[in-house]
Amino acid sequence: MNRFLLPISSLSLLLIFLFPGLGKSQTIPNQTNLQKSNFDRQLILNNSSHELFLRLDDAVYLALQNNRDLKIADLQRILDQKQLAETESQFSPTFNPQLSLNFNNNQAGNNTNNDITTALGANFNLKIPTGGNLSLTWQGQNLLSRTSSLDTSSDTNTLSQSVNLNFSQPLLKDFGRELNTLSIKRASLTENANILNLKNTISQTITNTILSYRNLLLAQERLKIEQLSFTNAKKDLERLQALFEFGRIPKNDLVERQADIAQQEVNLLNTQSSLEQAISELTKTIDLPITKKLIAIETPEPPKSLNLPAFTEMLELAKANNTGYLAAVNAVENAKFGITEAKNQQQLDLKLNVSYGFNSASNTQDTNNLSSSLILNREFGNLSQNNILVKSEISLQNANYTLAKTQDNLNEELKNKIRNVKDTFKQVELAQQARKLAEAKIINAKERMRLSSNISMTDIINFEKSLVDAQNQELNAIINHLNSITQLEQFLGITLGKWVK
Repeated sequence: MNRFLLPISSLSLLLIFLFPGLGKSQTIPNQTNLQKSNFDRQLILNNSSHELFLRLDDAVYLALQNNRDLKIADLQRILDQKQLAETESQFSPTFNPQLSLNFNNNQAGNNTNNDITTALGANFNLKIPTGGNLSLTWQGQNLLSRTSSLDTSSDTNTLSQSVNLNFSQPLLKDFGRELNTLSIKRASLTENANILNLKNTISQTITNTILSYRNLLLAQERLKIEQLSFTNAKKDLERLQALFEFGRIPKNDLVERQADIAQQEVNLLNTQSSLEQAISELTKTIDLPITKKLIAIETPEPPKSLNLPAFTEMLELAKANNTGYLAAVNAVENAKFGITEAKNQQQLDLKLNVSYGFNSASNTQDTNNLSSSLILNREFGNLSQNNILVKSEISLQNANYTLAKTQDNLNEELKNKIRNVKDTFKQVELAQQARKLAEAKIINAKERMRLSSNISMTDIINFEKSLVDAQNQELNAIINHLNSITQLEQFLGITLGKWVK
């Protein structure tokens, strides 16, 4: 996969053109970073540290280099190209030379006969797009014969050659360039589908890597939030312990904080377990050849604005890059090819055959032979042959219905993904407001408690839990929004253009 390069400056232009308002909601690796980072990545991998700090483009690079599914897809691509070349070469001439040397010794009593035969020949065959076939065969031979007895011996040397030219051309059934190149047209459709499948395989790997990376980032940030909350709770416990010793607060407040800390320790363990799972998933996605603890170092930034292209533009992109839609389009084209073949099967089978033969030998006169024939053939009583056109027309109707249904599904799926992007963007705004309000509530509550207002430790603990929930909710909203954009980009088929050149 060394041909894969990480995105260059054109990535930013492509993303800004398609999503002009998302420049601040994602980190797009620029050309300078990518050019200098390949060497840096090797240093990172060869580092003896058990930790591996990764940017998002580092993770994508490693996935493109190491993912075995991509390597399998790349090998399959080689086989697909070989298969296409075989199909396209059906009208290429074939040439088959042959050389032989035979020695024969016969002995009867005092009589001996030795024959040495040297033969050189060649076959040339050409299939013509109109359905015809041209073949040329040449054979040259030299026969050296020696006969000997007790009192006599004789030698004879005979040279001979023969040329045969044959031409066969259907005139009704199986005639025409359009009919006889259908296999190449089918192969071309298959090739387009194979290329798109490879692109989608790469895009899916990139998308999975991005989602796994952000899942790791989410787990890391959750752990930081839980750890910070746990640290603050322990500091507050020390403060409450001092207040209790001076008789400033009841023991119940102290017990409530101790119970809260115990619960937070359980939450910490669960969050750490989620982090280990996220590390495992990303390691599996990028097929990392070494065992290191992965650490995501890119902090997601909340989006500032959202500007999406027109729906019609996105729909055209989706049509051009969706494998299901392309398969439906190819099915229609193949059904049309089937009708062409069905009509051909109902034609009379009339063939023209022409052959020419020439023989020459040193001990005989030359001979020439020219012949031609017209052969008419028609099969009667074959019901499948009579019904093949109706079957092909029904297949075309079914293919058209499937294409229309696929397009409708594509429209709805695109609408859902766009709706998801817009909804998650709104959720980010709401989550940010909720987090700010939760912070303000804690500040106010602690100030009221300091002033001996009517507020309990239970209220403070609940407010702190609400803040942790709000912080996690905001982080989830940001990650979900970025993921929804990533999934929309994959659906539109622009992921590959961003990350691979």
